[in-house]
Amino acid sequence: MPSNSYKTVKRIWLLWTLLVSCGPIVAITPVTFAQEPIRVQTNQVLVPVVVMDKERMRKSSIPVRETVDTQRMESSVEEMVIRGLTAADFMILEDGKKRAIQSVTYEQSLFWDVRDNRGHHTEYIGEGGGKWSSVEWPPGLVGVITPPHYLIAYAPPESPEGSCHQITVRVSRPSALVYARNEYCNTHHSASDPLNGSSLSMQMESIIAAPAENDANISLLAIGLFRNSEVARVHIALDWRWESIKEKSAAMGVLGMVFKKDGSLVMRFSDISKGKRETDRIQPESRGVFNERPAPAPNRYETQVNLPPGEYDVRVVLGDGTRFGRAEIPLTVDSYDTKQLAISAVSLCKQISDVSPNSHKLPGAWTATQPQSYVPLVSKDREFKPTGNTLFKTSETLNVYFEVYEPSQEGEPQGTVDLQFRIVDAKTGALLNDPRSMSAAPYWKGSAIIPIGRGFDISKVPKSTYRLDVRATDSKGRSTDWRSVNFSVE
Repeated sequence: MPSNSYKTVKRIWLLWTLLVSCGPIVAITPVTFAQEPIRVQTNQVLVPVVVMDKERMRKSSIPVRETVDTQRMESSVEEMVIRGLTAADFMILEDGKKRAIQSVTYEQSLFWDVRDNRGHHTEYIGEGGGKWSSVEWPPGLVGVITPPHYLIAYAPPESPEGSCHQITVRVSRPSALVYARNEYCNTHHSASDPLNGSSLSMQMESIIAAPAENDANISLLAIGLFRNSEVARVHIALDWRWESIKEKSAAMGVLGMVFKKDGSLVMRFSDISKGKRETDRIQPESRGVFNERPAPAPNRYETQVNLPPGEYDVRVVLGDGTRFGRAEIPLTVDSYDTKQLAISAVSLCKQISDVSPNSHKLPGAWTATQPQSYVPLVSKDREFKPTGNTLFKTSETLNVYFEVYEPSQEGEPQGTVDLQFRIVDAKTGALLNDPRSMSAAPYWKGSAIIPIGRGFDISKVPKSTYRLDVRATDSKGRSTDWRSVNFSVE
C-alpha cells in the first residue's frame, strides 16, 4: 500500500500532468510548458521557457478535488516557479550547437479569468495579437493556472527558408525542471499574421477566394473607431458555436482579408488558438476527479486593425484544418474632421465585463500591455464586447457601444454634449421610446473621445425587427448625423 507521502506526490504529479497534457481541463493558457510556439523575428529566435523546482513540487500540497481552490492553487504554482534567472543560468542549443543568448526576460501570460454577465470563462491574447474567449466554464472548474515564463532570445544561424531545427534548453540549477518546445522552423511572419505561409492559411485562403458550404455559422462585425483624420481603428469581432469546429481539435486558426471595392487586397491578419478540447485522454485514475466534463473552448475572437477612410469588403475564415466557417461583410470607414463634432458607428454587445479596480479579473492582466496595441472598449469601468449577432431575447439587455468625438479647436472652450436614442420598429416605422436627450457628462473622462456604453431594457418589447438610432448634439448648436444599427427581438 503506498505511503501517504507517495500519495501526495502522486496527486501533485497527476494534477500537473492534467495541466501539461490536457491544457484547458484546469486552464487554457497559451504560455504553459511546451504549448507556446517559438517565434522567429528578423534576427532573433524567441523561446518561451517555464522553469519549475522539483523539490518544491514534491513539498507542495495542491488539493485535487471536485472544486479547485483557485487562490491556493495559484499560490502553490507560484511557489514552484524558479525566479531570478539570468542569461548566465541558461544554455541553449540549436541542432546540438551552443548559441549565444542575447537576452532573457521574465513574463506573465496574457491570459485571465473573467466573470461577466454571461458567466465565468477565460480570455487570452493569441499569437497574432487578437483576443480569444472561451465558453462558460462547466460547474466545478474554477481555477486558472498561468505560470510565469522566461523568454530567451538568440540569433539564429543562416538556414534555408522553411527548414526546421531542434532546440535544447538547459538550466544550471540541479533541481530545475525545464518545459519548452524543442523545435522551430525558419519562417518569418508579421506579428499580426503568424499563419502566413502555413498549410492552414493556404486552406483558408482558398475558402476566402471560393466560398464553400460552412461548417460553422459565424457572426462577424467590423466597426471603425476614429483616432485621427487619416486612420481609424477597426474593431473586428467573431462569434460562433464552439461545437461547430472539430470537437478534439488541438488548434484553431482565423484568417481575415480586407479588400477594396475593386477587389484589390488591402491587408490581411491571422491568429491561432492552441487550446485542446480533449477529455478522452485523461488518465484513468483522474476521471473521477473531473467527471469527464468538456473543457472550455474558444467561441469568440476579437482583433483590431488600422484602415484609412474608404469602402471595404471584410472576409474572415475560421477553421481547424477539417471544418471551416466563412463570413463576409461590407465596411465603410468614414472620413473624420477633427474640428467637427463626430460619432462612430454603433455596435451591439452581448457580453459586458466589470473592469473596475475591485473587479474579479486576474489582477493586472487586463491592464497589461497587449500585443498589436489591442485596446479594450471601456466605458465607466465596464468593458463592452461588440458582436455581429443581432438577435436578442427579451430576457437579455440590449447593450450598445459607440464613441463621441468632441471638436479640437484651440482656444475655444468646449461645450456640453448630449445624446439622443430612438428605437424604431423596422416594419411599421413606429417609435418605441421617447427620444429625449441625455447628457454625455457621466461618460466623459477628460479627453476629446467620449466612450459611451449603456444598456436598454427590452423585456417588454414585442418580437420584431428594430432599428436603434443614435446621434450627438452639443451646446454650441452642432449635431452629428444619426447612426443606426438593426437588431431583432425574439
